[in-house]
Amino acid sequence: MRRLLRPDPVLAVAAGSLVVLAVCVALLYRESAPTSGRSADRPLVVYCAAALRPAMQTTAAEYEQQTGMPVLFRFGNSGEVLANAALHRDGDLFLPADDSFVRLAEDRGLGAEAFPLARMRAVVVTRPGNPRGLARFADLLDPGLKFGQANPDAAAIGKVTRDHLRTLGRWDALRENTKVQHATVTDALNAVQLGATDAAVVWDVVAASDPSLAVVRLPELDGATARVELALLKSSPDPEAARRFARFVRDPDRGGRHFRAAGFTDLAPAAP
Repeated sequence: MRRLLRPDPVLAVAAGSLVVLAVCVALLYRESAPTSGRSADRPLVVYCAAALRPAMQTTAAEYEQQTGMPVLFRFGNSGEVLANAALHRDGDLFLPADDSFVRLAEDRGLGAEAFPLARMRAVVVTRPGNPRGLARFADLLDPGLKFGQANPDAAAIGKVTRDHLRTLGRWDALRENTKVQHATVTDALNAVQLGATDAAVVWDVVAASDPSLAVVRLPELDGATARVELALLKSSPDPEAARRFARFVRDPDRGGRHFRAAGFTDLAPAAP
């Protein structure tokens, strides 16, 4: 008659402990492992128009301080950053200077969601004291005026200005008297600051960055308005992290505070 082997209680306890340990390790790994395609040390990547640089950099600095999430910006004119976002497909968010570029991103299958932020308006900026006495649109057509603009085929300020003035039949004359074409709106401002040009069309927010310069508001430019939207890109490896930053930017007490400090006066209503 065969004897039944009785299990060794010590071995049984040891085996049970190993099983419990394995389960605990698995649970800990699941909790600590990334919940999306984002690497733990990968920053949020934002393709951003140059006009929004001051407001966004201070907003991102506060966000990183509070959350530990770094934000990497890739700046340029709106057309340039859209082209780069489409080429590299590594961005989380896209912030051009006008929502027409957000619509282009959506048409190209790049944009997933848009968050309204603010509005900007086109103005003429000239040297301190307005030495040329610019006061009317006709003054911009003076052949002796060294007038500059941002490229209307790439920069939002140029595109919005061109599209609006075309409706008034004023664009061709201004284009013909444009002596210098700049890559970005900040380049146009810098040229006036350095005395390389006498005047340029820039966003009111960009002009506010240098109170020493004279700002001329012309009725012909009243309708040249940009609607600024922050767009979530489909290429984002962590859309929820991108949305959290977008909500931070829209918050009137967080990003909104930095936008107001940068000269924005027409911010979108706070999201519910």
